[in-house]
Amino acid sequence: MGWTYNTPDGVANDGPMLTAIAIAFTALSLVLVSLRFYVRGRLLKALEIDDWVLGFTWIASCGFAVVTIAQTKWGLGLKHLRDMPDENLFAFGLLQYMGAPFYITSILGFKLSLLLTYLRFMTKGAARNATIGVIVACIAFHLSFLLVQVNLCQPIAKQWDPAITGGKCLPAVPFYTSMASLTIVFDVTVMLLPFPVLLKSRIQRRRKIVLLCLLALGVFITIIQFLRIRTVRNLANYLDSSSLIMWSTIENNAGIIVASVPTLAPLFRYFADKTLKSSTAS
Repeated sequence: MGWTYNTPDGVANDGPMLTAIAIAFTALSLVLVSLRFYVRGRLLKALEIDDWVLGFTWIASCGFAVVTIAQTKWGLGLKHLRDMPDENLFAFGLLQYMGAPFYITSILGFKLSLLLTYLRFMTKGAARNATIGVIVACIAFHLSFLLVQVNLCQPIAKQWDPAITGGKCLPAVPFYTSMASLTIVFDVTVMLLPFPVLLKSRIQRRRKIVLLCLLALGVFITIIQFLRIRTVRNLANYLDSSSLIMWSTIENNAGIIVASVPTLAPLFRYFADKTLKSSTAS
């Protein structure tokens, strides 16, 4: 039997690659989140809501990875539509439906964590009010995205049950293209929002680290979003979603990683001080 249930050996399948990517990026983001909690909770003793939001975001990202891996066993990654067993369609579609809330929650979560982090050094003024406004808009957009996604078809079960021939669905390609485009707008907004405040800040090292990480967020994740848009436009059948899901897996974990890196400066200082003390003692 091949990687996918009910298929023979030798069938062209990207399922193992999708599984490896999901495991690798989810594990890497777990390492960064764990280091963040170590720094914020153990070294600084200052865990706050942005840390907990990112921890919850990793759980959502992990949920998306688990669903993705399970979906490869039911057909995600198969190269040819003719190789998809009919008996796999129900489970394949149901897992696809289940994965969407995890994905949307995770891409909201890492942006929300960054925005809440900004509020810690934006204590007053227009910058703080703008950040609060972006938080509200970001939550509203992603909740709308989620509500439309889970109700994309009427009846809802039409999204995963091939036996339902009646009903109707929203056009998938225009919907996903629009959502990905708006997500890019929010990614860039989150990246640029703290720049005016940070450029005026006297904390040089922290400013440089945060600016670099935010630049990485904007550039890397925006590139991923453009790749997702290109993938969406090429969707011809349900198996074409494998590239879309692969980039989604990379995107949400990359966001978690980038949101974690700015908090790790105390860890680097801690080990630098220990190294310096050891060198001095010897």
